[in-house]
Amino acid sequence: MANSEVVSFQLISIAGDAMGKLFEAMEASKKCEMTQAHALVQEGKALLNDAHNAQTSLLVADANGEKTDVNVLLIHAQDTLMNTVLAETFVNEMIALNDRINQLEAKLEKLGE
Repeated sequence: MANSEVVSFQLISIAGDAMGKLFEAMEASKKCEMTQAHALVQEGKALLNDAHNAQTSLLVADANGEKTDVNVLLIHAQDTLMNTVLAETFVNEMIALNDRINQLEAKLEKLGE
């Protein structure tokens, strides 16, 4: 298997795992489990860093004159990584909003007592 295929599968797998962690984090924040949410975001960030390193290996190889075959698999891998990077931004915003909602709901409960 060519190097670009190996890296493509790595990108798809690692970025997919990162996306899963980010979505788990968002769900945890809905349940007021903010410590868990932040821990899951950190796991997702670490995975994204691993995916970025895999992507960088292709860039370095290209800079060294090794031509990379651009095929549908590599395009899909790049798309998966980019979507996960974008999702990270939105998930972080959703977690912040869920945290604010959770705090406001707690204040309303206290007022209702």
